[in-house]
Amino acid sequence: MRGYLNYLAAAAVLFVLGATPLAAQSTQDKDTQQKDAQEKSTAQEPEKDTKDTSSGKPDSWYNKVNPARLFKHYKSANDQLASDGHLEDKLSKQLRIQGVLGADRELQDVCSDFKDLPNCVAVLRLSVSLPVDFTCLKWNVTGVRPKNAADSCAGPAGGKAMPLDRALDLIKPKLDVKTESTNALKKAHDDIKDASS
Repeated sequence: MRGYLNYLAAAAVLFVLGATPLAAQSTQDKDTQQKDAQEKSTAQEPEKDTKDTSSGKPDSWYNKVNPARLFKHYKSANDQLASDGHLEDKLSKQLRIQGVLGADRELQDVCSDFKDLPNCVAVLRLSVSLPVDFTCLKWNVTGVRPKNAADSCAGPAGGKAMPLDRALDLIKPKLDVKTESTNALKKAHDDIKDASS
């Protein structure tokens, strides 16, 4: 009786394993048929912006569920400015008109070491609207000591970058730093959006 159950269990395992490729093959056949039908219907319609279906095979599972797509890749402030020269020109001009960026300063030099452009513009705005030393605030936000940093700048603890509101709190502790940093970041996003349009 026990030997019979072992054979039955082995047969069930083989059946399940054998059925899996058949099920996968049948879904692959359905996908291929659907793509063929779509290609025929798109051949009759005017050309639209479609995916590349030249291989005729369905997308692989790793193209559909790619974990790398879950993480956004942000360009540094310098990379963003360098990749779009028009953005740098328009944003520099806009910030100079508003009195945020000095005429003798270049935006790409000012934004070096920043991980993103909105933080750079927000720090520039805060250094003008609140009398705050730009290099001290930049050092706290980026975690990188600027060459011309004053001795009065304490810098971030452990040399680690910190959020804008905490960095501002180190320099101006009696200020409503949450509101000030939020407003500065909002204005920075608006400036970048205006300059990129």
